[in-house]
Amino acid sequence: MSHRSLSFALFACVGGMLLASPCFSSAEEAPKWQFGTYVAYLSGDYGQEDTTDLFYASFFLKRYLGWGDVTVTVPYLNVSSDGATVVDGAVEPVEGGGSGSGLGDVVLKGRYYAVEQHGWIPFIDLVASVKIPTADEDKGLGTGELDFTGMVELAYRLGDSGWTALAEAGYTFVGEPSDMEVDNRFLYGVGLAYELDPQTTVSGYLDGRTAIFRGNEDALSILLIGEYKYRPQSSLTALLEIGLTNGSPDVGITLGWRTRM
Repeated sequence: MSHRSLSFALFACVGGMLLASPCFSSAEEAPKWQFGTYVAYLSGDYGQEDTTDLFYASFFLKRYLGWGDVTVTVPYLNVSSDGATVVDGAVEPVEGGGSGSGLGDVVLKGRYYAVEQHGWIPFIDLVASVKIPTADEDKGLGTGELDFTGMVELAYRLGDSGWTALAEAGYTFVGEPSDMEVDNRFLYGVGLAYELDPQTTVSGYLDGRTAIFRGNEDALSILLIGEYKYRPQSSLTALLEIGLTNGSPDVGITLGWRTRM
């Protein structure tokens, strides 16, 4: 599992977050705030004997600042089985992990709209985020440490065809708990979005990240996303994740709603 990474990565809903960037909005809309909620269900064995189910629900609030935006995300998690922990909304198998439910790690993210598309130069956003360790590590809801992530997100509209090419690359400095050995993480993704009409956009995304615990398989998933704008400032999003490796969930489903004002 933007994202944006989100994120499951968002839980990340990476493609949807990229398409929501003000770079794609007309100046007359001029939103000041955006808020919404996402709920997700992921299931997989992650290369272990037992299947781990993750339920994720989050509320986010975004403030547009002209040059960029700042978002705070507050999640609630439920992890079904022992032997796993959650890092930025993604399940990582680990010996001595826990199970339970409660507040997840709060994420504070800032985005800078660095470049607007001109000629062969794409839209470029620079993103930095910090994961605040508010989750209970004894329940497998987090590692109990701060994580810092830096990302570059690219989007390029292909003329007037309705197609947009998407790409991202990032790196996470993972805080190391006292009883665990962890590695920092690379994040990457590529995809295409297509605007069926002014209300409906569909996209496909290949989303990957390296494992933070040695011996675990790197995660690689296909994300299929649909977004429907039922009002000019409000939209519904659905995401289907299909895992391609043992580092990913076998399947994940995310539903989201957001509005701007």
